[in-house]
Amino acid sequence: MKKFSFLIILSCFLASISLAQKIVPRNDSDETLQIPKAGAITISDREWRILTDALTAENWDKAAFYASGLLNRLKIDNDKKQMAQLRYFYVYALAGRILKFTDAKNKIEEDIAWKELDKAVESLIGKEFILPPRQFMGDCRQSLNYICKVKDNDKAFKVTATNKTGTGIHSFDYVLFDKKIDLQTYLDKQTFLGGTLKRVEFNDDMTKPWVMYLIFEKGFVRVVVNE
Repeated sequence: MKKFSFLIILSCFLASISLAQKIVPRNDSDETLQIPKAGAITISDREWRILTDALTAENWDKAAFYASGLLNRLKIDNDKKQMAQLRYFYVYALAGRILKFTDAKNKIEEDIAWKELDKAVESLIGKEFILPPRQFMGDCRQSLNYICKVKDNDKAFKVTATNKTGTGIHSFDYVLFDKKIDLQTYLDKQTFLGGTLKRVEFNDDMTKPWVMYLIFEKGFVRVVVNE
């Protein structure tokens, strides 16, 4: 994997802090923007930085614990869609814990981590996720952590989300759309994909270093723009 791929991951976590201020929906999107429900709270920049620092440092225990705590505190989403972002960060960190214990050949802790991930995703089916911003490449046969086309399906995109060395795959993310989306328009921009978690498929053979497939439906696209 090229070193640049890790830089993309790092920028993804940091850029997501300013989602509400920097993201606009596509002009051809049917998405209806929702006013946050009464009582919605916002996670502070300082707290968000603690989480993103843990993620970029690959401190999976701290990141998973902190993301879980923030999710429990939010309860309902706000105008920054922080809850939708936190859901992805949480399962990404839990997958990182599994890869860590697998590498360490710590079967007991690995089994505990699997149970935590299984419990987490069970509660998140049908919930909205927003993935970290990444660049669209199209043909990603030799690259990781980019948004790629899905072969023979012009209504879907995929991302192979890895650790910083590219030696472990946290998830294969598939986002399914109701209509064809042309990301060529956004080749020079960081792009957010999002959708509703439809199902999760786990790896039952950890001799192959990947954890899960995340399949999202009702996909949508937003792009980072300069104000």
